[in-house]
Amino acid sequence: MKSHWLDRSRLLVYPGAAALIFVCWVAYAFLGSTGGMDPAGNPLGYDFVQFWSVSKIGLHDPAVLAYHGPHLLAVEKAVAPALNGVLPWRYPPMFYLVVLPFSLIPLQVGWIIFSLGTLGLYGWVFWRAVDAARPEVPQIPMPRVLLVLAAFGPLWFNLLNGQTGFLTAALAAGALLCLERRPVLAGVLIGLLCIKPHLAVLFPLCLIAIGAWRTFLWAAVTVVVFTLLSAMVLGADTLVAFLQGLREASQLLDAGQAPLAKMPSVFVSLRLLHVPLATAYAVHGAVALLATGVVWRVWRRCRDARLRNAALMAGSFFISPYVFDYDMVWLAFPVAWLCLYCIETGWRRFERELLVLFWADTLLIAVVAKHMVTHTVPLALGLLLWMIYRRATEKSPLPSLTSEDHCS
Repeated sequence: MKSHWLDRSRLLVYPGAAALIFVCWVAYAFLGSTGGMDPAGNPLGYDFVQFWSVSKIGLHDPAVLAYHGPHLLAVEKAVAPALNGVLPWRYPPMFYLVVLPFSLIPLQVGWIIFSLGTLGLYGWVFWRAVDAARPEVPQIPMPRVLLVLAAFGPLWFNLLNGQTGFLTAALAAGALLCLERRPVLAGVLIGLLCIKPHLAVLFPLCLIAIGAWRTFLWAAVTVVVFTLLSAMVLGADTLVAFLQGLREASQLLDAGQAPLAKMPSVFVSLRLLHVPLATAYAVHGAVALLATGVVWRVWRRCRDARLRNAALMAGSFFISPYVFDYDMVWLAFPVAWLCLYCIETGWRRFERELLVLFWADTLLIAVVAKHMVTHTVPLALGLLLWMIYRRATEKSPLPSLTSEDHCS
């Protein structure tokens, strides 16, 4: 059988070259930094400045002041005088509780601990997700899998900026890996996703679809306990301020005053093309409903956990307009699960090419998004979800390919 063009050598060269470019990018930021500022004049760990500043407010001032823009800006400017604009605090009090200790240590140290710690957790969960399938597809060398992951653009963007993508992706994927054998732990992990609740909207729906009531109950209990604990520590007024901040964030997004280049949602992509506000919301809502229907159907009909999990983590990206480029680290999991399924059951025509295009698109959002007319991520992600859905609803898988093609 003629081997596919995406052979072993290309699976080393292409990801290796991309990973090397990202390593050089990070090295340039570090080596060219002066006084904790990168060559572009931004603080190293740019977004983590917000987390550290909120921690300082929570430990020294009334915690609710973190949701007050001028007060937060004053603290951020004291930490990073060259900071351009304010980094508003839009997270719920539950995540406030997570970052509360960080100002007890220096900013850069906290950023390194948070970024590398959550990266380690993310990498470990990814390893477990792939390793769980190795008895069925032992031809997959784990070093090659990790090399491909290292070439995933959003990973490096999240790492350099000190954002939450690693943590939320690890919670989501970890919950799905635990769902069948450890339903209580799965529920707790899903409940912890209340730190970014708009990413977890589809999880309760999927639990209902398969009748996972025990997991559903523990997820709900975790959310309630975490919310009450944060209210006890930080004050109930922080929850009120968080909800009020959501309205302000919506108004800023409608006015185009949000960081649109970093928000690859359907809504933002349409607004960058100057689509009217109402139309953009209507289209986004329709796409979100369609994605919800696709995920529901997959969870109701498909018995393969890899495809169910892939559909959920990919479909979750379509629900909220407030998704950011660093949230895209979620998408390494659905790609991996889909690849594992296809390697075991046989590739369909053009599936590998479409996955390569999806991978290339993640490079664009991480590197040159600011110079594009609009985001292409919704289109690429739509193709990914379609491939997952097609596989999940097919009556019988294709015959397996040769071991040579398995590794291609």
